[in-house]
Amino acid sequence: MRRYTNLFSALGAVVLIALTIPTANAVEWDMPTAQSATSLTGIADGIFSKALSEKTDGGINVTVHYGGSLGYKGKDHYDAVSTGAVVLADSYTGPFVGFDPIWQVSAIPFLTGSIDEAWLLYQATKKYYEVALAKDNQILLYTIPWTPSGIWANKSITTKADLENLKIRTFDPLGLMTFRAANASPVTLGFSDVVPQLTTGGLDAVLTSEEGGFKNKFQDLLSHFVEINYASPLSVVHMNKDTWEGLSDSKKAAVTAAAKEAEEAVWSLAKNRVQENYKLMREAGITIVDDVPADFMDFLVSSSSDAISDWKAKVGERGDEVLKAYNDARAK
Repeated sequence: MRRYTNLFSALGAVVLIALTIPTANAVEWDMPTAQSATSLTGIADGIFSKALSEKTDGGINVTVHYGGSLGYKGKDHYDAVSTGAVVLADSYTGPFVGFDPIWQVSAIPFLTGSIDEAWLLYQATKKYYEVALAKDNQILLYTIPWTPSGIWANKSITTKADLENLKIRTFDPLGLMTFRAANASPVTLGFSDVVPQLTTGGLDAVLTSEEGGFKNKFQDLLSHFVEINYASPLSVVHMNKDTWEGLSDSKKAAVTAAAKEAEEAVWSLAKNRVQENYKLMREAGITIVDDVPADFMDFLVSSSSDAISDWKAKVGERGDEVLKAYNDARAK
């Protein structure tokens, strides 16, 4: 009997060891993002990471490094993924304009007025994004929408006079040109540089979504959010093409399925996100200005016309094709 007891003990030990040994040939991927774990991008990345591990039985494990904790700034992600320094990254597309102006589509001022319209614009542009990434050894996995951009400040910004010489952060050249035409003093900054500039007085205001500001604790420094529905730009999760091509067909299918799951979930979440955030922001003492005068909005729209014309000149026929496809989809 003792012999059998010892045998069972040995078998139990073998099973325990087997359960604690990582999956054979498992790979570990690091994914940098500038955003927090509770932001829409952070939520999407968490869904993707969990789904991919499950779909590969632990064969591919993604560690998401939130808040720039891996050491890469958002503007560095494109080159890092292209060269394989990281396998994949979650990146706001604003800095990508230096590689191809097609990346500015989602940030065209006042083109979309809702998450549903932002989705239509993405569908109209997706194939162009894929081509642009392929040229630089990358593939597109999934996208995350930002809820509509507004103005964070310490006062209500609702007149031309309020904008005059306002030191406002914008997120791309279109914003820079638009707010310069509106007589503000804009500067383009990556997200990780915003809070330090607010703290030292280098900025008076920030152009970003209620989501971006609240999840990054702007409420500690700014008291107002002005709803101008400027744009709903995208973040993308992009992957090194060489790594992708080195995967087995089954693992490619798992990555694709996990990406689809994350994208569908986050776009659905985004539809109700504004009102959910507004409730929390009001509880935190933020004044939400959602009755912006029509004449001020007309002024902002007119201030964006030169920026949009400049983008159209740079992007060429692709811009006309995208805008036609988008407007056709809206009309259905």
